[in-house]
Amino acid sequence: MPRYGLGVDTGGTFTDAAIVDLEDYRVVAKAKSPTTHRDLSIGLYESVRKVFEGCPVKPSEITIAGVSTTLATNSVLEGKGGDVGLILIGWKNFTEGMTFGEKHLAHVKGGYDSKGRMVESLDMAEVERAIREISGDVQAIAISGLFAVTNPSQERAVKELAVKLTGLPTVAGTELSSTLGIDERARTAVLNGRLISVIGKFFDGLESTFREMGIVAPIMVYKGDGSVMTIQKARTYPVESVFSGPAASSVGGRIISGLDDFIMVDIGGTSTDIAIMENGMPEIRAEGANICGWRTHVRAVDMFTIALGGDSLIKLKDPVVDLGNGVVIPFFSLSRFKSFNFMIGPERVIPLSVFCRDDPAIIPRIRDSWVADYYRLVKEPAPGEVTERCMRVIDTLRDGGAMSLVEIRESTPGLWTIDDEVRFLADRGFLEHGGLTPTDLMVYRGDFVIGDPEGSRAGIYAMACSLRMKEDDVVQRLMDMVHAKIAEAVLVRLMDDRFGEWRSKESMRILTDMGSIKPKKGFAVLPRIDVPVVGIGAPTRCMMGDVAERLGTEVIFPENGDVGNAIGAVCSKMVVSLTANITPNMSGGFTVAVPLRDQRFADSLETAKETAKSILREVLTESLRKDGAQNIQVMFRTRIFSMTDDGFWTENDLDHAEVIGRATGDPQGL
Repeated sequence: MPRYGLGVDTGGTFTDAAIVDLEDYRVVAKAKSPTTHRDLSIGLYESVRKVFEGCPVKPSEITIAGVSTTLATNSVLEGKGGDVGLILIGWKNFTEGMTFGEKHLAHVKGGYDSKGRMVESLDMAEVERAIREISGDVQAIAISGLFAVTNPSQERAVKELAVKLTGLPTVAGTELSSTLGIDERARTAVLNGRLISVIGKFFDGLESTFREMGIVAPIMVYKGDGSVMTIQKARTYPVESVFSGPAASSVGGRIISGLDDFIMVDIGGTSTDIAIMENGMPEIRAEGANICGWRTHVRAVDMFTIALGGDSLIKLKDPVVDLGNGVVIPFFSLSRFKSFNFMIGPERVIPLSVFCRDDPAIIPRIRDSWVADYYRLVKEPAPGEVTERCMRVIDTLRDGGAMSLVEIRESTPGLWTIDDEVRFLADRGFLEHGGLTPTDLMVYRGDFVIGDPEGSRAGIYAMACSLRMKEDDVVQRLMDMVHAKIAEAVLVRLMDDRFGEWRSKESMRILTDMGSIKPKKGFAVLPRIDVPVVGIGAPTRCMMGDVAERLGTEVIFPENGDVGNAIGAVCSKMVVSLTANITPNMSGGFTVAVPLRDQRFADSLETAKETAKSILREVLTESLRKDGAQNIQVMFRTRIFSMTDDGFWTENDLDHAEVIGRATGDPQGL
């Protein structure tokens, strides 16, 4: 009996759906729908509906469904989420002036030292008061204890009482990370709590939609480290789905390319993501993902991202050139000096081909005014939701339809400047911004079909007229810039992986030259890359262009690369990892601490390591089996941390050791 998987990926521009034959990973059908940011479930439902319309597979024949979503990532970036109460155990003296994103904070006595020895016992009456103090108007509770990774028993006791007293979703830091670093663990736990209410609603709607469509298969949610978890676990630990989109493209690239070692380049509407694949798995960021400038313990693919995608705004970097002595040349005469620069991104807009499809009256205005940036009102703010200045802009757009910045400024009484207000309203989704993008370049060249091509042509005409250039020359110059930026980004990712801290103004100039088209004669710095580059994403083939020549390596665009993320979302393994900490104790032996388990003791380091492996194997296997995984395999890696730095040590020099266990299994239905 054939087994089919349904993969869905909600990207920044499109939501992709793919039905995959799980016997040979053949794509049976695929579909795309615009991502509906105001409600992701609308675009998701539409793409799933379309994919079933395009093939004979019935929803009831799906044996597993996988979902990769941008919701967690976008919620973090946009500051959305529920309120969280945080309880810190035993480290009141270390937190002055610190914040972790919580709404309410309470300290209680307790904690352990780095060897797992109790510093102070819990006062359960104090704990109860703290729980009641921070839980009144929050949606979740987070708990973080001093050196809880060496002994998580106090975190467990506080969590059990919090759940009993409040019934709120409650997560302890050691459930999300068994790595040292208490402030990062606290931030990760709070971030997880903030996401629970947002993600929970989405997953409830997703599951309800799938069941109503007749899909009864288990639903797996993609994690940021390239593995999957059950939808039930995703409701409890939503923070693990942050950066799941780039991770899914990495694994999808492996499946559709048939390669285990390559450089993955995934180009979407908003960004270009680059990762290194070794032995079939993406490299993981060892120190944890950096989210909004905060270091966390969220496991995520070590991804290098640049703000360049199909929907990146193209504009002139400098509207004027200052020649010195007070002489300024307007931008419309720059072509005489061949010194103008374009800027592509980081702002994401609606391509003119799409923007003008819904409002074709803008096309002649673009051609007449040589202005290609327009805004239109799409949502009314609630009373008191925006400032009085913003409401004036809203009133102007409500009466005037789509308008440029200059038109908005001239039509809004009492405001000399409106840039901040327009940017705020666009960021909050009240306005749509349309402009010239790489997508429009591809539409102009006939490489891509979307919307009204006359909108793209109008935008390029406006740019060409401003610069006194031919339209084809403008398009060629811009595409060359896109290719150069992607080649440079690949080289930066490889240099980061090889050298760590290396960037300077001078080194970046050399690297930029390496990614350029080389002259026929003379000196040239040439890159040498020993593995191929695999391009994933709908616009990749066009936007990468001559990148193979620039990098001196093979670039592969596999079949079905336009839905590589969705394929990865349904074809990945379940992975759980856990770290056991081993520390010397006062009796001359060793203490073994595994999160969610009681401490164990051993006479020698070797015995302690074997004890740690035994406990980890039991815990990890039990966790995957509980989630329905099959064909489970467990691997271990040991790291020794010595008190000396001479490369030689004995057991007497041991500060601590970590035994890292990693278990993999196939989801039920895969």
